[in-house]
Amino acid sequence: MSAKKVIVAAFEPFGRRKRNRARDAVELLRGEHVGQSLIEVAELPVVYAKIAGAVRDLLAHKPAVLLLVGEAGTATKLHVERLAVNVAHARIRDNAGARPIDEELLPGGEPARQVAFDPRPAANAAIAAGCPSEVSNHAGTFCCNAALYYALGQAAKLPHPPRVGFVHVPARLPWARDHRAARGLLAIAHYLVSSLS
Repeated sequence: MSAKKVIVAAFEPFGRRKRNRARDAVELLRGEHVGQSLIEVAELPVVYAKIAGAVRDLLAHKPAVLLLVGEAGTATKLHVERLAVNVAHARIRDNAGARPIDEELLPGGEPARQVAFDPRPAANAAIAAGCPSEVSNHAGTFCCNAALYYALGQAAKLPHPPRVGFVHVPARLPWARDHRAARGLLAIAHYLVSSLS
């Protein structure tokens, strides 16, 4: 397999918490490879106003795969997301104090954007690696969803669009297991690289 740049980006802690299980799991991928490619690890802000720019900066590195990772308080296994919706509706404030209610992320933008791969085999790859996983139909309405919505829209405008995906990891015990989540994320990254045409 030829070398293809793979970036895995997770969100910083939010909601007055000192840790984010997504970031903890992704940090375990530092130094890992997908084929001949060393995984590059990045962090995303939990700030609505900064997410589009942060995603643009990641895409400027011209990855073949951009895998975004967040945590979900209700998840009991990995969730491979199918859609992002053009909605910003926050249960809590972001890290800059913003709390949009019933707003559009992109005024007049598409109601939803779908990932350009079948999420079912991606979830199955994580399961085969020993990490429970399932397909989720959309990424919520907080900053995770915003990142996926912007990433899909920005990537689609590039001459060689990368494969963009989003995975939620469980935030709470007993389901939150950083090493297990990292195994699942690595398997999903391998699947996304292998699915490139």
